[in-house]
Amino acid sequence: MASLGQIKAGIPVSLTGQFQVQGKQALAGLQAWASDVNSTGGVSVGETGGIPKTRRALEVVFHDDASTIEGVRRATEALITQDRVDLLFGPYSSVLTAQAAAAAEKHQRVLWNHGGASDDVYQQGYQRIIGILTPATEYLAGLLPLVRESDAGAHTVGILRAARGAFPKAVTSAVERDAEALGFNLEFVWEYPSSADDFRDLAAAAAGQQPDVLVAVGRIPNDLALALSLVEWSHAFKAVAVVAAPIDQFRQALGSNVDGFLGPSQWEPAARYPVAYGPNAADVLQSLNRQSSQAVDYPMVQAYAAGLVAQRCVETAGSLEDAALGEAASQLDFSTFYGRFKIDPQTGRQVGRKVILVQWQKGRKVLVWP
Repeated sequence: MASLGQIKAGIPVSLTGQFQVQGKQALAGLQAWASDVNSTGGVSVGETGGIPKTRRALEVVFHDDASTIEGVRRATEALITQDRVDLLFGPYSSVLTAQAAAAAEKHQRVLWNHGGASDDVYQQGYQRIIGILTPATEYLAGLLPLVRESDAGAHTVGILRAARGAFPKAVTSAVERDAEALGFNLEFVWEYPSSADDFRDLAAAAAGQQPDVLVAVGRIPNDLALALSLVEWSHAFKAVAVVAAPIDQFRQALGSNVDGFLGPSQWEPAARYPVAYGPNAADVLQSLNRQSSQAVDYPMVQAYAAGLVAQRCVETAGSLEDAALGEAASQLDFSTFYGRFKIDPQTGRQVGRKVILVQWQKGRKVLVWP
């Protein structure tokens, strides 16, 4: 790790490959955080041995992981062993985060996880992963309660999900759990290859079953293509939730057909959280817009929030040592523009915040739950 001068904040990032849109957004978010911190004098660090606190600037170091497992392994190892970064941030994607977490654990490094929501990474016994995101199993926890509240007659559910990866199953597990608890009948759980790009037959088959609630989750390209195929069958369902619905790519892909789709969001500007640390939401959005020409989307916001959490932990610990940072993270309970931060100290899983549900109405996202 670097010990003098700038604090190195490292991130394996997808600049190429299937996650490149979200990867570039995450990098922009982390860079915006670093720029904001540097403009106010840097991070306050208290060194050991009685040396007074000093303010140190941030430098963001990154390597392209090419959206691949081997690529993220190489990138994470390079950040740890060659760049010797002080703060190690994870990549976008649950699959890639799992690999970065394994590498971080091997070197006993804290990994600030802003891009991998799958619960699996917190079930490996890792001691130094810090979750910023609400886990995937809580993504749709409010969906069936929302439907039941708005339509007491709704009683059937159907699920369409990608067959590969832990994330789709984790997301739909809450729906399956709540269906039983709330008296919904689970009509079907159909899986499709994650390589699929034509969903016309699957959409027609799902419409033929006419579940009151349809849930769809896969990779982002899966969600976009499936939603497009569902448009002509929208009359067959009372509610359709697609996990990718809140992102700007979804709005662009669906165009005027976007209205009515529901989806889970980790954060929206309209969600007003009390801010006990760091800038408010309006200032963060301004910074993100300055940093990137892309529309502000959740990977940017999450990476910025991860930077704030790491910064607070450095200031609390008075150190850049990983053990001290992990201990600080396990004890802290505070709120930023992104919401509450509190982790399970045994696993690093985020337990302090909840996902919100949004629906597209008249071409705009509207918060509908809670």
